[in-house]
Amino acid sequence: MANSVEIRGLSRAFDGNTVLHELDLDIREGEFVALLGHSGCGKSTLLRILAGLDDEIGGEVTVPARRSAAFQSPRLLPWLKVWRNVVLGLPGRPDRALADKALAEVGIAERATVWPKTLSGGQAQRVSLARALVREPELLLLDEPFGALDALTRGKVQQLVGELWQRHGCAILLVTHDVEEALLLADRVLVMDEGRIAHDLTVDLPRPRDLTSPEFVTLRARLLGWLGVTAHTLEGTPS
Repeated sequence: MANSVEIRGLSRAFDGNTVLHELDLDIREGEFVALLGHSGCGKSTLLRILAGLDDEIGGEVTVPARRSAAFQSPRLLPWLKVWRNVVLGLPGRPDRALADKALAEVGIAERATVWPKTLSGGQAQRVSLARALVREPELLLLDEPFGALDALTRGKVQQLVGELWQRHGCAILLVTHDVEEALLLADRVLVMDEGRIAHDLTVDLPRPRDLTSPEFVTLRARLLGWLGVTAHTLEGTPS
């Protein structure tokens, strides 16, 4: 299978502080990859580069022409109705039918003509996903898109993303701090440390995945260990 993303020797510095250090990475076509790491390790910087939002880099980065991104904040324009937010930036005249189809796919077709301020957090994030998918991307970049959602809504939107990925077949790079989320959704989980890919874990578990299975628990413990989180640390964390 061909690669959707190829990165060789990627470096990025801000005011003399190097954030990405000679990073190498391949993501195959249709592969779901999750990216973990402590704050400041370079996860979001990498995603912004892949999204074409930062080109002051060293090294080589090859990505598909058709790519789109969704962020933790849905970034909807409050003066545009929901459907117009979905097709914002597409060439030609805004296509209501195209927006309606994308909104139906994420389960909120009935909210097409409302203002963004009337949406719940989960609905706004669904609109953000519709806006990303309407571009029919070969690469979908997700920067902690569930981080601001409550636990119940988060689980529903996670399931939706998994279903959309299987339906569309695009490659996905998900930046997250949630180990369980990464294991539930991804084919591979990468752990970044000081601007490099420190660990690369293949998640060869059947879908849907069982958080209580011994295999899942073992992979979770391995990832937490790589992140410096031990059982003792978890026991000492206040609830």
